[in-house]
Parts: sequence; structure tokens; C-alpha cells
Amino acid sequence: MHFESRKSDERMLELLLSSAADRPDHFKQLCAEVDEWDEILRSALLQGVESYLHRCLTDAGICLPGELRERTERWLVIRDVWQSHVQEALQDVLSVLDAARVQAVCLKGPVLGERLYPDQRMRSSADLDVLVAKDDLDRATNALRAIGYRPAKDSQERFLRRYHYHTILSRSCPPVIELHFSLSDGFGVVIPAEEFLSRACVYQTEQGIAANVLAPEDELLYLSIHAAGHRFVRLSWLCDIQLLLRRYPNLDWTTVIARARKFKVLAPFLFTCATLRRRLDVNIPYLDHRLSQRIRSRIADFLLSVTANQPDPSRRSLIGKMAFTAVLCDGPRAAVRFLKLQLLLITRRRARRHFPSLTPEEWVY
Repeated sequence: MHFESRKSDERMLELLLSSAADRPDHFKQLCAEVDEWDEILRSALLQGVESYLHRCLTDAGICLPGELRERTERWLVIRDVWQSHVQEALQDVLSVLDAARVQAVCLKGPVLGERLYPDQRMRSSADLDVLVAKDDLDRATNALRAIGYRPAKDSQERFLRRYHYHTILSRSCPPVIELHFSLSDGFGVVIPAEEFLSRACVYQTEQGIAANVLAPEDELLYLSIHAAGHRFVRLSWLCDIQLLLRRYPNLDWTTVIARARKFKVLAPFLFTCATLRRRLDVNIPYLDHRLSQRIRSRIADFLLSVTANQPDPSRRSLIGKMAFTAVLCDGPRAAVRFLKLQLLLITRRRARRHFPSLTPEEWVY
């Protein structure tokens, strides 16, 4: 019963956000049907869209109940302080990398919030995601030491460089930096950063900082495979794409499809498009009518629903996650590569747990 109630709240949240910008009358009608705003806002907080929803309610003249309104406003003050801190940290990071002559692209985060949302504080950021060329990774890592950022452990750094697409740098005060040296390594393929860096555009922030961002078609592809790779556990990732498409209505879909096919991530991209249509009623062209893609999407939807009701972490949840990603790999070879790597890492972690003195430290990850 609790699970069904939570899904009902999430669905109402999706309906609200699907109509807030383009259908204000429908948005107000939906608001009138809400009995428990506390549950809707709790769902919004879990989904990372509480600030966005609050702004939509304010713009529509919807007043929350007194105690809930006061609690929400206190939370928003705390959020604003954090977001200002994240913005300042990003400025320091970009300044240091620019001085080291490292081309860096901002992924998601405060710059995306400023570009796509009515107010950049509406898009919460827990960390900073920055993309650099693989050949610049050492130079970028060394440069960021000047402002206190460094890998937490050498063993973790070795693991991430070999088996992941970004390293993690931290200092005494958050946020941490996820320093990407590939655009993605999900779905059994590695997408190199260099081609995307070559097409990056310069965006001038409100603070006067020149920040590189992905070209619109590249950003759509990246946000889509990122959301699919994390199984859409946060509605905020779908809202990012919804607002990106609103900002770039003339985006070249043919180019996006060609790049998705080139990098062998067409299936997860198409599944994200279908998910956007279903959950946020985004007007996206039907890009693939093949039976194989429809079957793949139905299996992926089923696996999402199954894993949503499983405790995390658990064996069933892990198997469901792996099966979901394998289904969305573009072909059998990619699926086999993905599953082989996951099984290798699982085996290593178990070996490390049972034989800590006989195995390398990085096997713990």
C-alpha cells in the first residue's frame, strides 16, 4: 500500500511538471485536486525537483498550507546558501583549469541550471561535473591541487581511471568534483570526450565567467544516456531534458540520431525519448518504429518497475539493474562486454572481502 501511495504521488508530480510551463490552466486544475501537498513535496524532494516545483506553484499563485509553507521556505533558504557555495566553487575550478590551459566543459550543474531554468537555484547540484580530454586528465588533476582538490585514495584513483569514466576529487569542504575523461562508459561502450570537446560552445555566466558547454545536440545525447544509465531514479534529469528541448526547439534530431548510432547508444537514447513522452508528456518525434526497439522498451520498462520495489542494495536489485542496462545495450557484443565487466568487479569485491591480505586494495571498489 505504501509503495502504491508513493507511486501515486510521483505520478501527480509528473503531471504537475508536465503542464507547469505550457499549460497553466491545466496546472492550476491539477493543483486543486491535490489533497496532501506534504506528500507531493516530499516526493519532489526525493526526485530533486522541490525548488522547481515551488517556483511553479509561486508563479501560478498557489499557496501552500501555512506550516508546510514555512517549512518549505526554510529549506529553500538553506538550498540557496548551498547553491551559492557550489557556484563559487565552480568559478574557482574553471579559473584554475583555464590558467592551466585545460579545456573543460561543464556538465549539468549550476551552469545548466542558469541556462535552462528560470532561476539557476531551482536546479540543485550536489557536486561538480567537468569534462576534460583524457590526455589532459593529469594536468587538470595537478592544477586543481592548488585549491585543495585531490583524490581521496590512490587505490580509488587507480580503479576509477581503469574501470570508470570519471575520477573523484575532494577537499575538506564540499562539493566534490567528478572529473570526466570520457563522456560515458555505460551500455557496454566508452564514448571519448575529445569529439564533444571540439564542438563545445562558450557560455557567459551571470557572474561573467566564460564556461564551455556541450553543443545542443551533444547535450541532449549526454543527458539522455546519463538519465538512462541511472535508471531515471531522479525526475530532475528528465526535467533537464524537457527544458533543454524547450530552449532549443529547432534542435537537429537527425544529427542526434546519427551520433547516437555512431557511438552505439541509440537504444538508451530512444528509450529516454519514450520515457519523456510517457512521464512528462514531452512532444518528441517518434524516431524508431522498429519492432525490436518496441520490444526492448517494454522489457526495460518491466525491469524498471520490478527494481523500483526492491530494497537497495539487494541481490535482486543488483540483478535487475544489470539486466536493465544489458537490455538497452545497442547489440549483443556491447551487452556481453557490460556483463563481463560487472561480473569481474563483483568477483573482485567478494575476493577482497574474504581475502583482504591477498588482494589489491582497489578490488574493494
